[in-house]
Amino acid sequence: MEEVTIKTIEWQGKEYNHKKRGADFLWTIGLIAFVGAVIAIFMGNYVFAIFILISGACLIMFTIREPGDINFSIKTEGLSIGKDNYPWKSLKSFDIKSGLPAQSGESYSKLLVHTSRHFLPIYTIPLPSGIKSEVRESLLKFIPQSEIEESRSMQFAEKLGL
Repeated sequence: MEEVTIKTIEWQGKEYNHKKRGADFLWTIGLIAFVGAVIAIFMGNYVFAIFILISGACLIMFTIREPGDINFSIKTEGLSIGKDNYPWKSLKSFDIKSGLPAQSGESYSKLLVHTSRHFLPIYTIPLPSGIKSEVRESLLKFIPQSEIEESRSMQFAEKLGL
């Protein structure tokens, strides 16, 4: 059997699409968390009250935090996402979709990769439109292209701007 080799393709993308939120949004989250905790305490559920307060604080922290850059690469050995490497045998298929909001002025598409993992099996990777055809040709040498739909939770989070 002939071993397939490809030219390494590397690019960078943001962890997620960051949407700037105003002070009103942060105050609203804080107020909802506080009221929820007070109601939980009133009902005698102290652990749930602590959970609500911690969840509200985490949501505020992640809303304020700027997304970091992640390095992506496609090489003969497999797909690399940041520090994680996925050999070709652990990937089932891929799909490329348009419609990701522009990051830093450049237009992006979505590279959806279906892995063999049971928890969160579909990865959504920002893909610069300029290298879309090159990435597609390289991936087709190792895994098939098939119609993949993003998980409903990811679609819902994008609509909410989270």
